[in-house]
Amino acid sequence: MPPDGTYLLTNVGFSKEEKPILVLQHGTDFLSMYPLGKSLTTTFDRSQRHCIGWRDMVTGKRFTCPDRQTTMSKYEQCAACQKRTGFNPAFYHASTVSTQQEARNLEPHILYLAHFGPGVVKVGISHAKRGHSRLLEQGARSALILDELSSAHIARHYEAQIASLPGIVEFVQARKKMSLALTNYEFTKASQELAAVKQTIETSLGVVFKQNEILTFDTIYFPNATPQLSDAYSMVQHDCISGLVTGMMGSLLFCTQQDKTLYISLKKYVGYNVTIQHTVTPIATEPQQTSLF
Repeated sequence: MPPDGTYLLTNVGFSKEEKPILVLQHGTDFLSMYPLGKSLTTTFDRSQRHCIGWRDMVTGKRFTCPDRQTTMSKYEQCAACQKRTGFNPAFYHASTVSTQQEARNLEPHILYLAHFGPGVVKVGISHAKRGHSRLLEQGARSALILDELSSAHIARHYEAQIASLPGIVEFVQARKKMSLALTNYEFTKASQELAAVKQTIETSLGVVFKQNEILTFDTIYFPNATPQLSDAYSMVQHDCISGLVTGMMGSLLFCTQQDKTLYISLKKYVGYNVTIQHTVTPIATEPQQTSLF
C-alpha cells in the first residue's frame, strides 16, 4: 500500500485477480493500490488535469509522459502519449490504425452482453486476454459471454449486427449507469432477460453462440456484502471520500463511515492529483447523486 502522500491518479480498474486497483504515479514510478478493506481518506485536486502517460500494448508496461504535459479537462492523455499508446477502441471507425492496434486486433476477442438493469443490455467486445476486466470496469451487474472469436474484426462484425437489433445498445450513458447502479438489482430477472436476448439474437442472425453461462459480479464488487445502494451518499461535491473501503463497482468507490455508505466516481478524477491518508476523516453527508459514472 502506498504511504500517505500526494499522487497522480492514472488508472482505475480491476487486476487480473479481479480485485479493485488504483494506479498512482509518484515521480517516474507507478504504484498499485488495492483499496478494498482499507481505512482511507482520499482528497482530489481538480485545479489542473495532467497527462497520465502512455502504455505499451504488448508488454502492458506504463510510462510517464516525457513532456509532463497538462491536458484539457476532457482528456486523460496528451496527443503525443495517445499516439505512443496507439489504441483506439473505435478502431472500426478510424481511417488508419497503429501497428500495435492491428496486432492486438488479430488476437482473440470476446463478444459479450452486459446487463446493467431492467431493459438495459449492451453488446460489446474485449481483448480475450483481459478476462472480465472490461465488464467490471463498466460496472455491469451481470453478463453473458456469447463467444470467443479469433480476431477483433470478426467480433466487431457480430457486435454491429447485434447492436442493430431492437433493445440492444452499444453504449450506455453515464447518467443511466449511475441511476441503475444505485438501485436494487434482481439477478434472477436479469439472468432470464439475458437468456431471452441471446435467443432473440440467435434467431435473428441465424447463428448459435457457444456459451450460455450467466456471470454475476456483485461478489467481486462487494466481497463481504452488497450495501443498500439506494441509501448511499455521493461525495462528488466534496472532491473527497473517507472511511472503510467496502467495494468498487466500475469506477464507483464505496466506503462506510458511521454506518453510512458513501461513494464517489473515481473515473472523473483520473489525471488529477490525489492526496491519500490512511486515516478516516469525518465528513458531513447530504443525500445527493451525480451524473458522472
